Amino acid sequence: MIDQLKPGQTIRCTVIKQGRTPDDESTLARLMRQDPAMRRTLKNAQIFRDRHVTVIRSRGGRPWAVRRPVAKYAIPSLGATWTMKWTPLLVGEFKAISQYIKIERA
Repeated sequence: MIDQLKPGQTIRCTVIKQGRTPDDESTLARLMRQDPAMRRTLKNAQIFRDRHVTVIRSRGGRPWAVRRPVAKYAIPSLGATWTMKWTPLLVGEFKAISQYIKIERA
């Protein structure tokens, strides 16, 4: 299926099996963050944290921003689905996790 995709084509990916190693899980999460809706949500959360949650403290007589950790929004659980634009640069990543996901044209 990967060989038949064209650059810029929208694809839908579904997790059909949990990743065995932490590297597989992180690759799945990184690809899930390619979804435009997920990108938008993560960007809005980043803006909110910067404006409303960041606390400025003094450290060594200088202002120091105490930043909050990022929420784990892209969780590659069984059955998770996302859509993204296909680019040939992702071939290696998709081949590495091909046993964990199902790819279809959107």
